[in-house]
Amino acid sequence: MDTAPYRRWRKAHEIERIWPETLLKKQEAYCVSACSRFKEMNFAEDHAWVLSCGGNRISALLLHSKNSLFPVFDGQTGLPFPPFLHRFLSNITIHALHGLSHDICELERILEMASIFAKERRDFNLMTLEYPQDVCAVKTPKALKLRPALHSDLDMLTELQENYLKEEVLRKPKDYNRSICRLGLKKMIEQDKAAVAIIDGTIAGKINTNAFAFNRYQLGGVYVLPQYRGQGIGSAMTAAFARTLLAEKHGISLFVKKDNIAAETVYRRCGFTKIADYRIVYMQ
Repeated sequence: MDTAPYRRWRKAHEIERIWPETLLKKQEAYCVSACSRFKEMNFAEDHAWVLSCGGNRISALLLHSKNSLFPVFDGQTGLPFPPFLHRFLSNITIHALHGLSHDICELERILEMASIFAKERRDFNLMTLEYPQDVCAVKTPKALKLRPALHSDLDMLTELQENYLKEEVLRKPKDYNRSICRLGLKKMIEQDKAAVAIIDGTIAGKINTNAFAFNRYQLGGVYVLPQYRGQGIGSAMTAAFARTLLAEKHGISLFVKKDNIAAETVYRRCGFTKIADYRIVYMQ
């Protein structure tokens, strides 16, 4: 690792966005969430800090967006302490850290130097799929119909999304808010790509993208109602949806909880392979 004394952290302003963008594009498969947040970030409210190595060379990025921090450190350790951190953390509340496990460990080390400690850690397997021909053939149940999600599906989708959030996302089920859930679903239908699996007129499963990088989607929100599991719906839905995304010549990334063996089995059956360990750390 480069240990030159001129390495220093500095804030990247909007006119300098090419610096962090270059590093993000290099690491795109590993940091779709960070890429998506960077593309949408408001430089007046959010922040991007780069570790300068002299001239226009940068070796690391720390992105702040919507009370979360996204480290893109390219596996480096022993990074210098950012001199702005104490002042920044005294004005901004950080709820979570998102990124590759080794980068999150390094960021936790840095934060602990500022007496900021994690409350909870969740570990995931980061998986990818690159080309349409890599999608494995899976059997589709005869009664299953797959189609894009529509606004008319909102009521039925709300039940699935509520179950998905409580099972896979929310730290406490009591944190569920139906109004926020429906707003999120409307945004998903209007701005993201989403599909539903229908059996006998009932939406039995859902799948959607939840982020887009520069040339890559992040898959998420994959859920099948308990009474319909074990019938191959999840695999058929995921394989079909992945083909539509890959046909656009975009790659796909996703992360799945390490203890969710059933979901990981579905993804592997469809052709996804693990490329790294991913971690979300909650600070509050």
